[in-house]
Amino acid sequence: MKKIKRHNRTIFLLIFTITTILSCSKDFLNEPENTAGLPESIVFSEREIIESFESGIYDRYKSQWDNDLGDGVNNSSPDTGGLYAQYFARTVKGNDLIQAVTIFRFDYGHENREPNFRRTSFAWEFNYEIINYANIIIRNVASSDLDENTKKEFIAVGKVFRAFHYFQLALEFAPNYNNDRSVAKIPVYTSPATGSTIPAKPSPLSEVYALIINDLKEAILDLPEERLGKSYIRKSVANGILARVLQVTQDDWALASASARAAYGGNSASAVVSTNWRTGFSDLSDQEWLWGHFQNGSNETNFFWMSPHPFFDHLVLSYNGTYINPNFRDQFSSTDIRNNFFNLYNVEATEPWREFVSTKFSFAFTSDVPLMRKSEMVLIDAEAQYQLGNELEAKNLLFTLQSNRDSNAVMSATTGQALLNEILLERRKEMYGEFGVEWFDAKRYRLPINRDPVHRIPMNIPADSELFVLKIPESETDANPNMDTSINDDI
Repeated sequence: MKKIKRHNRTIFLLIFTITTILSCSKDFLNEPENTAGLPESIVFSEREIIESFESGIYDRYKSQWDNDLGDGVNNSSPDTGGLYAQYFARTVKGNDLIQAVTIFRFDYGHENREPNFRRTSFAWEFNYEIINYANIIIRNVASSDLDENTKKEFIAVGKVFRAFHYFQLALEFAPNYNNDRSVAKIPVYTSPATGSTIPAKPSPLSEVYALIINDLKEAILDLPEERLGKSYIRKSVANGILARVLQVTQDDWALASASARAAYGGNSASAVVSTNWRTGFSDLSDQEWLWGHFQNGSNETNFFWMSPHPFFDHLVLSYNGTYINPNFRDQFSSTDIRNNFFNLYNVEATEPWREFVSTKFSFAFTSDVPLMRKSEMVLIDAEAQYQLGNELEAKNLLFTLQSNRDSNAVMSATTGQALLNEILLERRKEMYGEFGVEWFDAKRYRLPINRDPVHRIPMNIPADSELFVLKIPESETDANPNMDTSINDDI
């Protein structure tokens, strides 16, 4: 049975009226009046009220996103929902999946990156909004009368939120970290914004990642493992986020391995056991899930807006918009439990890109959404061991997952770059559709994305292409005097 504390949206929305979204746009410069809000001294005086504030942030993660909640007009769209929309926009940019002429089609075409587009505005404002909530938590908990252990826990929660969302901004709006660590695209704020806050100038990418890593390291020391449900961030999730960050910086593979092991629990064989394959990938109570969006079909549901389920599932009424590249499908053996592909429409002669669909995700209003799984952490550990020169250990970890998914799997006999390529392929096979793994790996390893001719939009994206980077939104360059108006000239 799924267990989670119900999100208290009422308290969160009351608090929202006394906070300013951290975005150097018109909303950033005009602080809303406090007409119905709770005083911050009350909000951060008791554990349960702070938990309600935290729950509201997770609710915002899967909301029908609108950058102005107070105007009474719903300007939201399924391609700019919450965190899931950011992940799915990356998911459709690769070669493995093919998106129909439906929602997310502009991301699929690598067109959705101009300064005045909805994708750029959403990716910027959504992440800065959560960063501001994180700074509110950190400041107010630190100055509260709560006991020291409670203070440490919730300051740590705030730091993980802040780190995670600066990481999303760096992934989207900056080039590969190791191309040029001095490039400055992301303004950094470590205090809550008010109407009088002076917009910050962009910080070098090295400073952004230093803050991310420092926040996560400090938070992990103070976070407990216990949590209200798997929608919540605590120690294992923070370790998983740190492991992902270190995959990008690629300068501490030993810590990447240790963080991944702390996230999956250290026993790879038990970690990869999952009941979700061939049952719709929709139940976060599965022991293999570390973090996910809970949905119950009523008050905790985003209905048709949530990705990836309504796009992948072609067997129920939904968007039916995502197809599988036949060449990706051919990477799976017939005995692989992840081989969930079939020819539904029989249109391969006229529309070959629609030949295969996947039943990995089944859609219902109760479908939970995966954000992080233990199997990913096992594969990060395998990659880290490879980078540390421990190829046998890397093969053992890789085979742990492969043999669980395929009874006829054989341990890899490859070495060197071929072994790394096999690990990266396994990541795509295990996590396609979830968080944009193909795009993520291509960007951090400086790889091209070369689409096969079968695609609806065939195209070749060179390594380090500007298409891996979103442009800074006009709302930011217009409102922030410290943001050079030429900041988008090189992308």
